[in-house]
Amino acid sequence: MRNKIIFGFAFILAYSIQTAHAEFVNMGSAEIIMLLVAGLLFFGFFGGIFMLIYFLIRRNRSQPQIAPNTVAINFAPPTAYQNPLVDENTDKKEPIRINGRIALPQQNEIRYVNTDEIIRCEADNNYTNFFFRGGDKLLISKSLKEYSDLLKPQGFVRAHQSHLVNPKFVKSWLKEDGGTLLLDNGDKIPVSKPNREMVKEVLGK
Repeated sequence: MRNKIIFGFAFILAYSIQTAHAEFVNMGSAEIIMLLVAGLLFFGFFGGIFMLIYFLIRRNRSQPQIAPNTVAINFAPPTAYQNPLVDENTDKKEPIRINGRIALPQQNEIRYVNTDEIIRCEADNNYTNFFFRGGDKLLISKSLKEYSDLLKPQGFVRAHQSHLVNPKFVKSWLKEDGGTLLLDNGDKIPVSKPNREMVKEVLGK
C-alpha cells in the first residue's frame, strides 16, 4: 500500500513537471517576462518577511532574559533618603541670622547682635572686624565674604572689597579719591570704582 502511494505522488509530480515544461515552451516572450517578474515579486516579498523574522529573533536573543516571576530590584536608596550634596568646604560654624539678629561665634561664646547695631564690617585677611553703634568692636574668625552674603539681604552694601557698610549709618558722600563714604561715627570708607553706581543706587543717589 505504501509503495502504491509513493508511486502515485511520483507520477503526479512527473506529469505536472512535463505539463509545465510544455506550457513554458509554448509561452511567448512577454508571458515569460511577466512570469519572471511575478516570481521575483513573490520571492522578494517572502524573502523580506523571512529577513524581518530573522532580525527580530536575533535582537530578542541579544537582550538579557528575565526569568518569569522575577522582580527587578533597584538597590539605589529612594530620593527622600539620599543624602544631599555636601560642600567639603562648608564650615559647620557658619554664622546664622535669626529674626533680624546675627550669631557671631567666638572662641568662648556666641555673640548675638541686632543687625541694626552693626555700623560696618571690615576685612582683616581671613578675619572680619565688626564695628557697632556705641563704639564696640568685635573680631570674628570668618571672611568678609560670608558676612556679605548674609547681610546683603538686610540692606548692607559692599562699598569696597574690604568694606561692608550699613547704609543707615552713612552720613554723606565725599567727592574725594573717587568717592568716599562718611559715616555717623566719623569713619571714612573708600568706594571702589566698580561699586560706585551700585552704592549710589542703594543710597538713593
